[in-house]
Amino acid sequence: MMRTNDILERTYFQTGRFVQQNGEWFYTTRENVERGPFVSMEDARDDLEAYIYHCHNINNLKH
Repeated sequence: MMRTNDILERTYFQTGRFVQQNGEWFYTTRENVERGPFVSMEDARDDLEAYIYHCHNINNLKH
C-alpha cells in the first residue's frame, strides 16, 4: 500500500507528434521514424522543421 506522500516515478507521454519521456523530447516523422532526444520541445520543433525542409529539398532535386 502506498502512502499519500510517496511519489511514483512515471513516464508521461503526450498524444501527437511530440512526446516527452524521462524529461527528454522526441518526435515521430511521417515515415514513422523516432527522432531525439532533445532538451526541450522547442529544440524538437526546430529539428522537425529542418527535417521537413531537408526532405522537401531532396524530393525537389530528384525531379
